[in-house]
Amino acid sequence: MNRILLEQMLHKMRSFLIKGKNIGDLKIGALYALGNQLDAVYYFVGHELGSTIETGRDHIVDTSILIETLKNFSKKYHIGNMIIDEYNDEHITFDLEDCPTCKEIEVPSTEISQGFCSFEAGLFAGLVEKLTGKHCFAQELECKLQNKSPNCKFMIVIPKD
Repeated sequence: MNRILLEQMLHKMRSFLIKGKNIGDLKIGALYALGNQLDAVYYFVGHELGSTIETGRDHIVDTSILIETLKNFSKKYHIGNMIIDEYNDEHITFDLEDCPTCKEIEVPSTEISQGFCSFEAGLFAGLVEKLTGKHCFAQELECKLQNKSPNCKFMIVIPKD
């Protein structure tokens, strides 16, 4: 359990309730602070959602077309702005500006050890699997909340044929 993060979530929830603001995302943050197993659950839920979204495309083999499709998806569904760091036929590494899971959460004053946005990682993995027909994996490499980068950074690993 990340007690410091939980305290920050609870403090912000109290503040939002007094102001009549929505605390839905903060409740998710508080749950995540309670235990590390939730990241696997969020990854799974994101993966399932990504694999069920209608894309109108499948079996994409050109990585540049795949990237454009992912960028369009991110824009259409308000997932954030993808900034490509590097890519080849086996992986895509990108920053996600305005990541929906953590964009409203203040960066903690103390360092947190792991990422927070496993839902988005799963979402991109499921979507890439649907678009390429290949089983793949995605992982958050850096989270904005770790206070190392202004954006969250992800890598999608796509296996060779």
